[in-house]
Amino acid sequence: MATTGSIDVNLTAFGGTVNAATELGSDVVGGVKDQGELIGLAIGLSIAIGLLIALIFLVISIIPRLLAAVKGLKRA
Repeated sequence: MATTGSIDVNLTAFGGTVNAATELGSDVVGGVKDQGELIGLAIGLSIAIGLLIALIFLVISIIPRLLAAVKGLKRA
């Protein structure tokens, strides 16, 4: 049985939702892009602080060996 008549589909609300989602995605990507330098700075500082701590522990481990070597030279 065939039905006759007109169908009205209003996509205005759907289009508004898609536009809002696109705008939100654009804002998020822009915010992350703006924070890129800050993220790079944080990574660089983390690496620099880690290397500084490693250097401190290296120096602390070498000092007793140097003292032992100097004492050994005095006895000889």
